[in-house]
Amino acid sequence: MVIQPTQNPLLTPVATGSAVSANASAPGGFGSLLEQALGSVNQSVANSMQQGLSLASGTAPNIANVMISATQAQLAVDLTVQVRDRVIGAYNQIMSMQV
Repeated sequence: MVIQPTQNPLLTPVATGSAVSANASAPGGFGSLLEQALGSVNQSVANSMQQGLSLASGTAPNIANVMISATQAQLAVDLTVQVRDRVIGAYNQIMSMQV
């Protein structure tokens, strides 16, 4: 029995560079660094999803690699959210300063 994966738009990885590419004009700049970091997180999530689907279909060689991949993806997403929260907090603090 082969299980076919469904396409859930909430679980589909985001296309790399779609929203960030406008800021990535300078090679080696902040936009380029941000694009590479988000691409790495996206790749980690996509890899984890693929391994999870292979585990569900019974083609995964062992569960340890699947669990490691899932944990790496979760940590990458958690780090990205924490960095985003810190950047937004810093921006709000700067905007509330009186000049």
